Amino acid sequence: MRRTLLMVLLAVGAVAGFGAGFARLHAGREHFGRRAEFERRVADACTESALRVYGQKASSGTKP
Repeated sequence: MRRTLLMVLLAVGAVAGFGAGFARLHAGREHFGRRAEFERRVADACTESALRVYGQKASSGTKP
C-alpha cells in the first residue's frame, strides 16, 4: 500500500513537471521578449548614469 502510494505520487509529480515545462516552452517567446526589454531599459539607465557622472567630472576639471 505504501509503495503503491509512493509510486503514484512520483508519477503525478513527473507528469505535472513535464506539463509545467511544456507550458513554459509554449509561452517562452513572450517571456524572453519581456526579459530582453527589461535588460535594454537597465542598460539605458546605466549608460545615462555613467554619462551624467562623466559630464559632472568633466565640468569640474578632473579626468574621468
